[in-house]
Amino acid sequence: MDVIKELKGELGEKVLTEPEDIYAYVTDASNVLRQVPLAVVRAYSTEDVSKVLRIANETSTPVVVRGGGTSLTGASVPVKGGILLDVTPMDGIEVNVDDGWVMAEAGATVAKVDQECRKYGYFFPPDPASSRYATIGAALAENAGGLRGAKYGVMKNWVLSLEVVIPGGEVLRIGKPLYKWRWGPDLISLFIGSEGTLGVITKAWLRIYPLPEKVVRILGLFNSLEDAGRAIFEIRRSGILPTMLELLDDESVNIVREQSGLDIPETEAMIIVDVDGPKEAVWRLANQVTEIIGRNGGKAEASDDPEEMKRLYAVRQGIYAAVTRTYKGVLIEDVVFPVSKLVEALREIKKIKEKYGLPMPTFGHAGDGNLHPNICYDPDDPEQVKKAEEMFREVALLAIRMGGSLSGEHGIGLTKKELLVEELKSVNSLGYLKLVKEIKRVLDPKGIMNPGKLYP
Repeated sequence: MDVIKELKGELGEKVLTEPEDIYAYVTDASNVLRQVPLAVVRAYSTEDVSKVLRIANETSTPVVVRGGGTSLTGASVPVKGGILLDVTPMDGIEVNVDDGWVMAEAGATVAKVDQECRKYGYFFPPDPASSRYATIGAALAENAGGLRGAKYGVMKNWVLSLEVVIPGGEVLRIGKPLYKWRWGPDLISLFIGSEGTLGVITKAWLRIYPLPEKVVRILGLFNSLEDAGRAIFEIRRSGILPTMLELLDDESVNIVREQSGLDIPETEAMIIVDVDGPKEAVWRLANQVTEIIGRNGGKAEASDDPEEMKRLYAVRQGIYAAVTRTYKGVLIEDVVFPVSKLVEALREIKKIKEKYGLPMPTFGHAGDGNLHPNICYDPDDPEQVKKAEEMFREVALLAIRMGGSLSGEHGIGLTKKELLVEELKSVNSLGYLKLVKEIKRVLDPKGIMNPGKLYP
């Protein structure tokens, strides 16, 4: 069977095969590998996805699903000789305030879903830094987190129901858009975080949340990274549940200042904290945060002015783009530490940076222990490439050794498959890997879905 002929017979002009049409799809934001797919199919409906997976299964042709291409671990890099399935044309959104959910097709961006909910006085809390480009289907496949994760968690915490297509083209509806439903084992969780290796998420029914009455944003500046770490721990330990609790080290702050032209003061560490809730209570919480920052050697400013809050948010949201504009090569880590060990983790990360001598601006969602050390290097210098790879591995192993995890939100993809084995060994759970591989064989017996990713 001629795969291209079959695809074009079923999907016509939605199938792209010319080099100039598929060039933009040869890699993703990780840039770890460039591969040319056999074809790109732009899916406009669940029916389109079903047709692609039926033909692919019949011909044993690999399929890689792509949303906004924002994966930082290579999860959406195409497979040579395979089909790259672009779901971004599937961008429908429906808000149901009465029943408390929003339905989003796989290609709708996270930011757009949030914007639609806000028209009705609600919002969608998960907020990846790439939310303007990250799509709902991909964010679910990666179980993405984001800046508001300290209070509102990650994508899996907001899912009521999914529509998925599995190899062979069968369309499944899992769950219902109700606050409670009980069928048996929660198969929704199989597809969340599966990185497109089990099937294609085509629609999701997601919980929404009322917009808080008020938000106050606090900026904390410190002369010591460890002081900032202690303040973060004390904020969490005090019982305050911040909406956002972000950390930027001095390298990160300097890069943002240079790239953005914003008037950011010299500092060794910066934290940005949001508290939200009823307007009568928010300033009381903000004042508590300010006091904690002061007790730990920092200087704090709090504001509920929308423009000032927007400026501070832009500092954090734009940091990764600023780093990639500054350095030719960047390996971005996505490690998680117990919050109680955050100060020690920051100290050890600094030692690794000093050991290898490469820049490593570190920032992240420190409120839930999720840090992003960015290892910067010259890709044309073999010695720097080797050092960067060693640093990447050493930081991941540090997280595992300290009882943390090698990924909080970016996933495993191509870059962390072998390190996943190390983490599973650390908790005596290699049986987990055996089990998930058996599940994949049941759902994807021919192994066509995103082969070579996630599973070591």
